[in-house]
Amino acid sequence: MMPPHCAEISLDRSGIPRSCVIEAGHEGDHMDRQGRTWEPPGLVLVRLRDAWGGTHRIVWTGRMWIATSHRRDVHWRTEVEPTPAQLEESLHAHSRPPTRPRTGNTP
Repeated sequence: MMPPHCAEISLDRSGIPRSCVIEAGHEGDHMDRQGRTWEPPGLVLVRLRDAWGGTHRIVWTGRMWIATSHRRDVHWRTEVEPTPAQLEESLHAHSRPPTRPRTGNTP
């Protein structure tokens, strides 16, 4: 008898679902039948919030990635994408990246 597989589901760039075929309880990235891997959503969410949380609320619905600007007066307030990479592409295209503190000896 085969052990149960993880079955974590993610969408590809076309919005087509793919599920993880690695044994349940595995650590690290997920992998579909074609050998394509993706990061666990919890890790991606932390990374996106670290990068964009100052300007946007970032949410993983279990199917789609959503970023909503904290400001109401922006033209592109909400971005909805099937993959984190596409969400970041949309954010870069429609928003200014968050301001990062300067490092070094500049006043």
